[in-house]
Amino acid sequence: MNRPARWRLLSDLHLGVSDDDPRRPGKMLPEFLHHQVLEASGPQQHVVFVGDTFELAGFAEDESLTRLESILARHRETFQTLRACAARGVQLHFVCGNHDVELARPSVAARLSSLLSPVEPGQIRVHPWFLHVPHVLVAEHGHQHHAPHRIPELLRTAVSGTDELDLPPLAAWHAQPSSSRLSRAGAVARACLASERAERRVRELAYGELLQAESLRLELDPAAVRDLARLSRFRTVSALPRTATRMVLAAAGRSIASEEAPAAAGRVARTLEAHGSGVAWYVSGHTHRALESALEACPTRYVNTGTWCSDVRGRGPDQSDRRAFPYAVVDVARDGNTSGGLRYWRPDGG
Repeated sequence: MNRPARWRLLSDLHLGVSDDDPRRPGKMLPEFLHHQVLEASGPQQHVVFVGDTFELAGFAEDESLTRLESILARHRETFQTLRACAARGVQLHFVCGNHDVELARPSVAARLSSLLSPVEPGQIRVHPWFLHVPHVLVAEHGHQHHAPHRIPELLRTAVSGTDELDLPPLAAWHAQPSSSRLSRAGAVARACLASERAERRVRELAYGELLQAESLRLELDPAAVRDLARLSRFRTVSALPRTATRMVLAAAGRSIASEEAPAAAGRVARTLEAHGSGVAWYVSGHTHRALESALEACPTRYVNTGTWCSDVRGRGPDQSDRRAFPYAVVDVARDGNTSGGLRYWRPDGG
């Protein structure tokens, strides 16, 4: 028999040290948590932030710690409400995204835990790669399936807190905003070559040992974890043109949405099925396109939790109504059956 639980999942708040987003995710999140979580009763509650919760990437370790504290201090109401949730027994999960990959550092994860739940640190869990609830759901940010943002050796950060990870191509472009376009393009080219080398290292014995350890944390067969790690791969010949397109559009103040998420979701779900570890739900973010759909040749249901910031790229209600905030709900019954899907929360209760 399973323990009944309710999972709420949301992503891409992009909370930074300022609060200038017109959609004000740092103001909306506490209201959501108060109405949907703190005032709720019933089964065990989990809140999952599916990546890019914070603007926290590209910093050295000490800078990461300082910046995390600055962000929480700037969003004081969010900080206090998250603490209240943890104190109430709500399990808070933070899945790392490409904008807050620094959370994977052991020291940064520990600092987040001590800030939000100083008495019961186990109430805060950081997932460097993805969250797996056996037979229920998998939640990952999705950037690992998107070559311009992919970090092939992601688990090295989680294990050793290393500063040796190379920036993915788009991060290399944005890391030098004051440099000339030529020098930034050179940084992107070097990042592509570094990503190619990292992809080769992922297939070596040393990284296999990290995947073996990760399989224990994820409660998955090691072979399944190895296959999942190799589902997506960085290739310069295909990634460089797509990166260049995004660079040009970014310079013009425009963005494009990735269409890769549903295809990647299908690959993940079918790989889990093949290893006898199928899940009812696959949840991701990253694309800023909130949607729910079936997956091809697989019973798993796909949900993308969109974004709570102003960069909405989907065609759902949040595109026309900027006071509609997407999230996913997954309810687990005592018999193991699940229900739920994509939802929209409005601060007026609509």
